[in-house]
Amino acid sequence: MIRTILGLHAGAGEHGVHSVLIDIPDQMGLIRPVFRMGMYQAFPLEVCRWLAKAGDKPSRESRYFDNACKIIADQFSTLALSTIKEANLKEESIFAVGCDSSLGAMEGSRRFLAFRGWGPGQDISQTTGLSVVSINSDGDAGRSSSFDPVFSYPGASIFAQGNEPVLMIHLGGVIKISAFAPGLPSLTFQGGPCASLFELIFNTESTALLGVDFLSKRAVQGKMQQPLLDKWSGLAMRCMPFGKSKSRADCALFLEEIQSGYKDHDAEDLLCSAHHFVIELIKNQMEKVPAEYKGGRYIITGSHARNGFLRHLLGLALADKKLEIADSCGIPAPSWDSFSRALVATYALDGVNPLAGNSRTTIRPLASFYPGSNASWGKCLRWMERHSRQAG
Repeated sequence: MIRTILGLHAGAGEHGVHSVLIDIPDQMGLIRPVFRMGMYQAFPLEVCRWLAKAGDKPSRESRYFDNACKIIADQFSTLALSTIKEANLKEESIFAVGCDSSLGAMEGSRRFLAFRGWGPGQDISQTTGLSVVSINSDGDAGRSSSFDPVFSYPGASIFAQGNEPVLMIHLGGVIKISAFAPGLPSLTFQGGPCASLFELIFNTESTALLGVDFLSKRAVQGKMQQPLLDKWSGLAMRCMPFGKSKSRADCALFLEEIQSGYKDHDAEDLLCSAHHFVIELIKNQMEKVPAEYKGGRYIITGSHARNGFLRHLLGLALADKKLEIADSCGIPAPSWDSFSRALVATYALDGVNPLAGNSRTTIRPLASFYPGSNASWGKCLRWMERHSRQAG
């Protein structure tokens, strides 16, 4: 039996929702997913404008918050149905949908602080009739940096079964470095802000300026400001203490600290300096990766994998290493986050007991579940029961 899973994700600096369809073969152990297709849908301009302002004063007491939630949830549901239609499938062909329990919770973005504790999962299940696996991304900052399932599982499913080491550098809302090598455990290191830093500095309200190309071209026009880099590095040492297990809470604290300290600089100089700072964060974490993991491929994922200036700086920093974009592995780099949600949803269905709604227990499961139609949820329950018997 091949299960088709739909992944959905909205992240820092993207102004919209990405979707991915993957096919999962019926097998035990490490899953080898097959990427089918991906799509993107931008948020309406009114939501983009509100999100831009939310970065300065995030408050869910805002009169527009409830309306923003409804519009965003509708965007998720609409894109889910559009993706299914574009793939020439019917809703009953989809096994389940994977998304975050809290919108933007894993992005380290100040723009999404108002959504802490709110996610589109329940609305998606009610609107589409599809069962939703809501990945518990909110409140998980205490997880060890060497074990982060949303980043470790997807990378391992693609790269861990190869015959050479792979080092994956994720350039999304935050920096993640995952390392895989034959016969060795997977490792993941959290590096600090990426897109969440860029959007804080260049907080545009317009969807017309969407995309990393615009930021890259503006950054190239600027000049790196060493005093600014030194200041940010000092704050990073305090807010994101290197040598310790960092979390997205640390990243948010860092962004809060720098929020009002850059107004005297030109936008281009700020963006240029921010790009150099991201490279410094990556280099810092790369030093912690054991040598056994560094002798193979270097693959970049995330929306800013297509940021030409950032990729150029990273190439200079890594000198003799050839960088590949995730597209070469058959998965578009900007779709990696939604691909991750689809794959982690699959693992949740395979090994986590269903828990209706968004759990608030002390020890949280990998995901919670929002049942769709009787047919959709019944399919999930039968699979979980069967898989539980096989595992036992």
